Amino acid sequence: MSDDGDHQLFEKDVPLMDAPAFVRRARDVEAAWNALLESCARERANLLEMPQMRLARLVALARSEAALSALVRTPEEAHDLVKLHRDWQPRLRSKVHTTHSAAELARALADLRLSFERFNRRWIKTLHELDLGPINALREGYNRFYLLEKECALRSTRIAHLGFQPLEPVTVQRLLEDFPLLKIPEQKS
Repeated sequence: MSDDGDHQLFEKDVPLMDAPAFVRRARDVEAAWNALLESCARERANLLEMPQMRLARLVALARSEAALSALVRTPEEAHDLVKLHRDWQPRLRSKVHTTHSAAELARALADLRLSFERFNRRWIKTLHELDLGPINALREGYNRFYLLEKECALRSTRIAHLGFQPLEPVTVQRLLEDFPLLKIPEQKS
């Protein structure tokens, strides 16, 4: 084989060796984690459509935090609802007029509570149906081989260990930290 042929063969294999094994392993783990987070965010956003509409309707009917405070058990719950509305910024499909009817506000709060409860059930079910095996296998491989691969590449045990943190398995509880259940406001008695 000529030198030119060897050069072409080497260039063909270079992209496969773009980074040491430990770097590729870390990238794979990070990419899997980011893909899982993006998937959860998309699914959660879909499930939140109705709770967002129910909250938008309640806030439009009440029009003030004070009016919401008269409906829920504590002023903190009213504040949390206003903050959630501000964070979500839901848009109603039709105009809703402010009401002073306690019965209408109570119905809107009851609808919101039911919607939040339904979301929480569906979200827990969705998280429990996730197949976390592949991402946890990547994390286990990272914990098992990352230091060895880094030490081989850098030829230094001390440097290889700098900054290394083993990864915990991904659990439903861990995902709930990033994508929590909705707090269900208590109706004032």
